[in-house]
Amino acid sequence: MSSGEQACQQEQKRAQGQVDDRSSQESPEGPLTANRTHAKCSSFTIVLADDHAFSVSGLRNAIEAMEGFSVVGQAGNGIDAISLIKRLSPDLAVLDMSMPGANGLETFLEARRWSPDTRFALLTGNPSPALFTQATEAGIDGILVKNQPPEEICEAIASIARGQKVFAGLARETGSGTPELTAREIEVLQCLARGMSNAGTAGQLGISPKTVDSHRTNLMKKLEVHSTAALLVKAMKLGLLDV
Repeated sequence: MSSGEQACQQEQKRAQGQVDDRSSQESPEGPLTANRTHAKCSSFTIVLADDHAFSVSGLRNAIEAMEGFSVVGQAGNGIDAISLIKRLSPDLAVLDMSMPGANGLETFLEARRWSPDTRFALLTGNPSPALFTQATEAGIDGILVKNQPPEEICEAIASIARGQKVFAGLARETGSGTPELTAREIEVLQCLARGMSNAGTAGQLGISPKTVDSHRTNLMKKLEVHSTAALLVKAMKLGLLDV
């Protein structure tokens, strides 16, 4: 049960006591108190995490202008965001993909361990098929794009908070010449783009150098190239690299 739901139960009990106390009076205030409490209890609690103070302030104002939504916490880096989510157990956490300390995806993976009932959305200014694949395979509930109109972002946030999956402005680019890669293949590709050796990639990902070589071979087949250099060039052209 989220912190918002727990608070709502307490409010409902207090409200019920007020209604019972007024039951002998012919006043409309009693039943209205219960209705107002019910409306308050339909609200969703949200934590925002973004290291750009100006943009997160604008997003916070837009969210709090929506009926039934309240921002209960705000962080400027991934580490603080994890701590906030662990403590507050919000209904939804909106995480900037590029943050110091831990990026949005890393923050999501760690925070989810402590707050499994919280829903999570990534906020990015650089959507790509690589991010789409990594995030969806990790179990993210939504991806929001920063250059969307504020009303569209707010609509997406509301939908995600209510249990829907929303990947705004993103589409897996299959059928347009872009191959579908696994999350592990994307990790190997990113290591190769950083100039890491097979041994270094193996150590980074916790797999054997032989497995790294196998992934490299599969990547070359999927992208129809015959060298690592050509692989990286084509991956960047297709938007498969998010480094």
